[in-house]
Parts: sequence; structure tokens; C-alpha cells
Amino acid sequence: MIKSFKAIAILCLIPVLCGFQYHPVDQSSGSEEGSPPRKFYEYPGDYGQEVQQLMDKFKDAFGYELIEFGEAWRTDQIEKLHAVFSELPPTFYKMPGFKGLYRLSRIMADSGEITGDEIPAATLPPFITIYKSLGKSYQVLVADQDPRVEFYTPLFYEDEKAFKNIVQHEMAHAFDMVHGFPSFSAEWLAIANFRILNIPALDAKPGSDFLYTFLNDAGVDNYAPVSLRHLPTYSRQNLQEDFANSVAAYINYPYFRYSHPARYRFLKEKVFAGKEYFSADDKNLGFDDKVLADFKVAMDKKDWQRVTQIIAEVSRGHYPKLESAIVSRLREEIDSGPAVDGKDLQLSLASCLLQDPEALELRKNLIIKKRVSIEKLLKNERCFRSGRDNFQKNLVKWAPANVHFFQEKGQSFLQFLDPVLGVAHSRGYNTQYVWRLLTERQGSEPVAGGNLVLKEGGNGSVKIDLAATAENKFVLPEGQPLVLELGVMRMHPRQFDTYNSEITKIRFVMHPGFNYQGPERPNIRVMYPFRAAYKDKF
Repeated sequence: MIKSFKAIAILCLIPVLCGFQYHPVDQSSGSEEGSPPRKFYEYPGDYGQEVQQLMDKFKDAFGYELIEFGEAWRTDQIEKLHAVFSELPPTFYKMPGFKGLYRLSRIMADSGEITGDEIPAATLPPFITIYKSLGKSYQVLVADQDPRVEFYTPLFYEDEKAFKNIVQHEMAHAFDMVHGFPSFSAEWLAIANFRILNIPALDAKPGSDFLYTFLNDAGVDNYAPVSLRHLPTYSRQNLQEDFANSVAAYINYPYFRYSHPARYRFLKEKVFAGKEYFSADDKNLGFDDKVLADFKVAMDKKDWQRVTQIIAEVSRGHYPKLESAIVSRLREEIDSGPAVDGKDLQLSLASCLLQDPEALELRKNLIIKKRVSIEKLLKNERCFRSGRDNFQKNLVKWAPANVHFFQEKGQSFLQFLDPVLGVAHSRGYNTQYVWRLLTERQGSEPVAGGNLVLKEGGNGSVKIDLAATAENKFVLPEGQPLVLELGVMRMHPRQFDTYNSEITKIRFVMHPGFNYQGPERPNIRVMYPFRAAYKDKF
């Protein structure tokens, strides 16, 4: 790869990045009288050659180039990557058409560098989903780029578990793309509970092409389990994230086969070629029964590490009844006597993973009784993220995401994601969604407005019936651009605190006769510009 002279000069100020060897030089002339001469550091070997040897070893083992694209690969990074890839099944190796693994400092976009340093990796190329009226075909159009995974500098500052999960998640995207997107198959659509939502253009004409997306089912509580670093609604964003999170869950989460048996069977057969990572001791048990049985054993043995592991698995989804039973048992254990070997702190930290409001009350009581230090709790990332200050100063400002308007059986709906809903509920707040509908004419009166209050929390996916929640009856104007504003109000019923989110706005046009609902079992066609790499498959 060709780099600018300036970039090379900067990199080569650090000898280990360029493979140079520095020999001791007498610097006594600049040292204090009588002190021994200082020596430059001498790297014991040829670092550049060592990096290349590890790159070659990686390619021999898995079939992929490690490509430097503005950032140099380091030996420790390659070794970590090699260890993670070793856990993947052979179906993830030497995939046809897959270009390689790129090393960059941060994600790049057409408009320039994105400054979000929190993004650790990405899989490319991008694609769009479009319905072609001519031929009545749902298509996936993949951009004309080499399929690849890019790893950014923030990835290598993640802890070992997060690093492993992220890499495997991105390789799941790569597998999906290279194998014709099994995530778009009718079978995965049915398993994952997504449905097609047709989206008309603002200036759409009858019979014209249009975009489409996939909508999660707000009535289904649990999609693919998420890692502890991800938002709880991450798998609901689209089919591809649900698929990639399922792949990571298959490898890393021992309860996945119990919580999502249909996803597990699909992946075992069509992705992992029969390879399994965990044994099934109780094949006939459901998720709740399996968790409670294991939790009881761990609590009876006073194995607080195992208790925390089980609670972590429960926290990957929305299980309010299960959480309530777990918190009740934690309270019994804490109330049974004084702390032993840091029991109070360990169980308090574990409770931060739960969104049941009683988990917060448990921690508050221990803090009041001075059995747990709030400073120690807040050093834990999950406790900090759900803590009062982070909630009031940060999370309450988050606007709803993935907002869609659609019609179903003659009724108008909004559906969106609210990843803060669970934390708000855990802190005792009710959530009110306030919507307002306007035309684009300047100074025009709102067409309609309304609100919906949730007091019991939820799974983070919200569907609003506009007519049922409107303040007054209304008729949606057809054929003209409309603006819908949506905001969130968090209200505490006892403390009387109220916080408002940023406002999300979407534009749409009501086209007479447009059908927002796609078929339940669509035949989706994937179009690859890099077709030459797939000449044996098509």
C-alpha cells in the first residue's frame, strides 16, 4: 500500500512501527558530569518482519489479507485477532469474494471522517433495499465495492470479551453478505419476526419504484440477545443486526439455545455446519425454568461470580417476571445476614444489570445502611450507565430512533425504538410520548396531536395508534408533505421530576391507495456488482 511521505515520516518516529533497529549511541556529552551515557532503545529483532510473518500466518490459517489502510497492524493486535478467528467454524474461512480485513484509525464516510470514536468496526459494502415496480421484485442492491471488514482503533481498547464479540459480530455480517444474505430469507424473516414495510417517496407516482425496510414486532419482547455494551434495542434495528447478534450469541451465550431455539437451530444447520459451543444439559427446559434452576444452585452455593454470570444472560433481553423473581431472591440473601467476603457489593453490582425497579431499591437500601459504597458502585460501567446522573444529564435527552409512519387496515400508526425506556422504568419514571402532525405550509395550524403514557416500561419498541391517542378527531391530508414531530417526556410520579428529550421529525406524504404492507414471504433478490467473484454461484 502506498502512503504519503509525510505519513511515513511520522510513523517512523516510532522505531517499532517501521522495523528499524537503533544501536546504542554515546550521549555522554549532553549528560551530567560523572553520570553514565544514556542509550537509545534497541528493539531486539526486526519488528516489520515479525508483523509480516504474523500476517502471513493469519492468511494461511483463515484465507484473508490483513490490509493496512492508514494504520499499521501491530503484533499484539494480530495475535488477538488470530485467537478470535480460531474459535469461528471453517464456514467463516476463505469465503469467496471477501477482500480482507482493513486497519484504519476510524470510520470513514463519503462526507469525510466521522468523529465518533466509539465506533469500533464496520462491514462493507453498503446496500439499499428497493422495490422494482417493473417485474414486481424486492431487490437488495449492493454497492460496487469489495466486501471487507474494517477495524478501527477504538476496537483494540475494548476488553477481551467485547473485542471477541465485536469481531465475531462483524464476521457474521460478512458471512451474511458473501452467502447471498440468509438474513433476507423467508425462513429468517419468520424466525426473527420482521415484516416488510413499504416506504413511498415524497413525489411518488402510481406504479413507481419505492424503498422498503423491515419492521420488528413491538409485541414480541425478545429479539437476538445483545452484548452488555450495546443498546437493548440493537437487534430490533434491522434483520442484519439481529442475524449478527444471533451469531455472536451462538458462540458466546450459553442460554441462547434456550431463549431462542428457532434461531439456534437455523444457525447450527446453515451457518455453523453443526459446530456447537455449549452442551445442553436440560434440553426440555424453557429459558425461565433453566435460568431459575441454575440461579438457585449458584445462590445455594454462595457462588456470587456464577450468580452475576446468570444475571448477565438475563439482562440481554426483556424478561420482567424473571427479573422480579431474581431480585426477590437477592433481597432474601442480603437480608439474611451481614456481608461475607464482599457479598453485598458483588450482588449490588450484579443488580445493576437488571431493569426491575426493585433492583434499584435494593442498592439504595444498602447504600443508606452503609453496607455498600456508592463510589464503588459507580466505578462499574453498567451501574454508572443506569445511574441517576447519567440518566438525568444524558439519557433523558435521547430522541426516539427508527421512526416510521404507516397505515394498516385503514388505521395510521407510528412505530419507533426507545432504548432508554427500560432505564427510565428502573428508576421509577413513567414515559410519555408526545406527537404532533403539521403540514409544511408556513404558519399552518397542527393537523393533529396526541400522546401515549407507559407506566410499566417495555421492550423498547413502541407502536402508537394515532387515532386512538389523538386529542381530537382528524383526517390526514393526502398528496402533500407532512411533518410529524415526536418527543419523549420522563416523569417521576413521586418526586415530580420531568425531563424532555430532543425532538425527532420525519416527513412523509399520504399517497391514496399505497400499500405499506409487503408480503409475509417475499422473494428478495440480491444484486451484486462484484458478480465476477460469484461466477460459480449465479
